[in-house]
Amino acid sequence: MNTRTIVALTLAAMLVVPAAGVAANTQSQSPVTDVDPALSQEDPDDTERNYTRLYVDDQYQNLRLQPGESETITITVENGEDEAVDLSPHLFVPPRGERPIDEEWVTIETDDLELDAGETREFNVTVDVPEDAAINRYGGAVALTDETISYPGRPAQPVNGVSLSVEVWQEPTVRVVSDTYVHSQVQAGDSFTREIVVENTGDEAVPVNPELATDDRYRPYDDRNTLDRSWVSFDAPNEIPAGEKATVAVTVSPPGDADRGDYRAEVDLGLKDPARSEQSSHWQRVNVRFQVWTQPEEPFETSFEVSEDTEDVTLELAAGRYGAGDANADFDVTFVAPDGETVDAERVSVTNSGSVNLGETRRATTDDGTYASGGERQTFEYRLEDPDAGSWTVEIMPENAMQFSYDIVRNESD
Repeated sequence: MNTRTIVALTLAAMLVVPAAGVAANTQSQSPVTDVDPALSQEDPDDTERNYTRLYVDDQYQNLRLQPGESETITITVENGEDEAVDLSPHLFVPPRGERPIDEEWVTIETDDLELDAGETREFNVTVDVPEDAAINRYGGAVALTDETISYPGRPAQPVNGVSLSVEVWQEPTVRVVSDTYVHSQVQAGDSFTREIVVENTGDEAVPVNPELATDDRYRPYDDRNTLDRSWVSFDAPNEIPAGEKATVAVTVSPPGDADRGDYRAEVDLGLKDPARSEQSSHWQRVNVRFQVWTQPEEPFETSFEVSEDTEDVTLELAAGRYGAGDANADFDVTFVAPDGETVDAERVSVTNSGSVNLGETRRATTDDGTYASGGERQTFEYRLEDPDAGSWTVEIMPENAMQFSYDIVRNESD
């Protein structure tokens, strides 16, 4: 047989099947091939290695099956040699990597495996997942010949093969049905609580063990404000009975001397779903982000000019309420006249405003109503009648308002 040659780096990149746990090594190491001596016609002066040239249409096959299900895939292979090649398809299980596919799950068609020069052939591979298979990802490869390639310190792997990955799954029975993204604002020395609802539709009780994740990935962006574990407490049952819902209450209580700024953390609810892989836990994690603010001791001040034509002055203060809890924002407003006399402002209206989107859903929640409502804002309007011309100052002391905006409007006569 006239075999073809190719440099080892190219061979590893093209023919090795990484998804099966046998990833190609692209370092400049010399590979070692294991071929039938009858097939090897290596030139002693040539450092390249021989291999049987086969072409496969799809080298990566990924299946997603539930226990008790099966699926058949078709492998199309072309003989690139100028003489016939005998195929020997078999399941290759890597010694490391993903959990290996059980050989009893895989049936490979073995009829008429001689492939003439230039011939293309299709053969079927069937994967049958047993009823008692564990939920997990399984890896392997369908090797087409007995030829292998390896690098020093690494296990041998097929030269010609098809990566085979099987995800065994079931419909989840434990779900976090409330929002898993918590955003809030809290005054230092105060606290806020968010309730996380979990539903168990399975046939057995599942444990609950919430805890604060401390991974560095969840530290604040500015790397200054570190969330202390003592700030966070949980109120949760030990387990969720079959067919029921339960609530996990997460309370954050920064002390009175906490630094103001942005904080973030992640809560692991400690849920175990029998229908999910133990390696998958992201679905039951809750992201918590909040801002700590402190009540100022002195009011905010700003000045404005009043002309002779001004009939009255209107001050509008708008405070956002998204994630602010149950406390209502309020303001103590005082105007200071050009002569220094103080004038208590008259509040004439309070307006609540918000937005609703019928096409938007809140992310990471499966319990969403018809209306997706945005954050609410409150607008407070104060009026100063018949002010004297000159330079005025307004003093604004906020209460339960971490941030606010203002508009000062001078209404003038024609």
